[in-house]
Amino acid sequence: MTRRFPLAAAALLTTGLLGGCGPMVPVCPAIGFVNPGPVTIEVAPALTVGEVAACFGDGCAPAHLPLGRDGRGRMPLAPPYLADTSVVSIEPGTTVRVVITDATGTVTRDVRAEIPYRSEGGGPCPGPVSFDAVVIS
Repeated sequence: MTRRFPLAAAALLTTGLLGGCGPMVPVCPAIGFVNPGPVTIEVAPALTVGEVAACFGDGCAPAHLPLGRDGRGRMPLAPPYLADTSVVSIEPGTTVRVVITDATGTVTRDVRAEIPYRSEGGGPCPGPVSFDAVVIS
């Protein structure tokens, strides 16, 4: 028994000394924040002489998006704006496609944009986040 004590003491001392040598990295909790939308699309008044269509993601098929008098439309995270119905949350890095046509149906803008967001966590962990309007001008 007396031979094991010095070995155990040395192991504990080494672990204690070396364990504190690394940089302190914050550990974020495994909490998921669900952002079900909708996403606001804001179009400059000069561009809204025809129709505005939008959708989520690359390679999507834009659907008509009605705009209010303020040039803003709310796009829900649902068909026809979303092809993959298994998606339940808008995440940082999510993109939208907005297609604007003039009165004759000619495409004047075909824009892919990342939805702007800001972290509200106030610390080293990224969540929760809120999403701002996608502005097309």
